[in-house]
Amino acid sequence: MKKIKYKGMFEERVVLERATFKFTQESNCISSSSDEDETLTIDIGSSLGIDRDEGCFFVLKTKKWSVDNEQEFKLLFDRIKKIIKQT
Repeated sequence: MKKIKYKGMFEERVVLERATFKFTQESNCISSSSDEDETLTIDIGSSLGIDRDEGCFFVLKTKKWSVDNEQEFKLLFDRIKKIIKQT
């Protein structure tokens, strides 16, 4: 098992294999069913596991997800990357 240096000592590391993130937001103003929230699920994984590989795949699942610009997607992925790097 991979070891990491933590606060001056080595310890066994728990390996992150895969992760799922679920985001919700209010429906956009032009949607026909404005009462329903929009949901985006992002599954993250790798054939070797997230911690064992240099990268991972991002699989997006949604019926409807609205963005105003590409920066909103970048912010979502930056948030996910920040959480994954804390493991």
